[in-house]
Amino acid sequence: MFSRILVPLDGSALAESALSLAEQFIEGSEGRLILLRVVPYFTVLAADPLLYEEMNRLGEDEALAYLRSIRNELPDPGKADIVCQVGSAADSILQYSIENDVDLIVMSSHGRSGINRWVYGSVAERIMSQAPCPTLIINARQSSQEGAPSKILVPLDGSGLAEQALHPALDLAQLLDAELYLLSVTTSGELRIETASEAGAFADIENGEVVKAKDYLQDLAENLDYQKVNCAVEIASGSVAEAIMDYAAENGMELIIMSSHGRTGLKRWVYGSVAEKVLRGACCATMIVRNQ
Repeated sequence: MFSRILVPLDGSALAESALSLAEQFIEGSEGRLILLRVVPYFTVLAADPLLYEEMNRLGEDEALAYLRSIRNELPDPGKADIVCQVGSAADSILQYSIENDVDLIVMSSHGRSGINRWVYGSVAERIMSQAPCPTLIINARQSSQEGAPSKILVPLDGSGLAEQALHPALDLAQLLDAELYLLSVTTSGELRIETASEAGAFADIENGEVVKAKDYLQDLAENLDYQKVNCAVEIASGSVAEAIMDYAAENGMELIIMSSHGRTGLKRWVYGSVAEKVLRGACCATMIVRNQ
């Protein structure tokens, strides 16, 4: 499933928090971790080519020493490769992912800059929106999680775009022996109700939406190819992003897997969308599957 998992590191404990979960995805498989550190250019020294080259070399040596120490602390160091790149962090991560057929990127929402720098405008936000593979973002504000996720939430809106998150979710649920929860959120229209008959009609419409959503999810669940995966169907109501986050928090979800966009189509990317809101506010890790 995930044979090559890239974990970008910047030397901070926050960034290293992604390692524990990444290790779970290759346990008992032939998968490998790729530990990547990007060393920025020393552009201020460009006037002295020899000094410039020496400083870059020293930066690479330091980065490789750091990566070796991290690899040696892993339960199975033989299943991890180390890579050092020089350049822009986001550009280097994206380029490496494309050129080396990376299956999954696992990274913290922020690293050395600390919890005051969120995904918005950061390296993580750019990777999430441009990576050629799914990106799992671990929210550094969430409490530390022991072991592999046992409850995976997949929000769906009835569109084929949103359903592209199903395949990796099913693979992970089977790999980790986790329960899968398919969630649909019904939104109430803002109508001015003045009479009892209008209230009754509005209630009928809402009930109809709930029935339609549940039938859709149950049909999906019954046609899943993964017979060993326990799958539950859930319905929530309200504002979509808030309903997803509330459901995840109230029901102990440990991983949310969702598409970068759904019914709104290709013109609406993660920026300002439901996916970004969930990524910023969820109580657990979030995997964003970029639509193909």
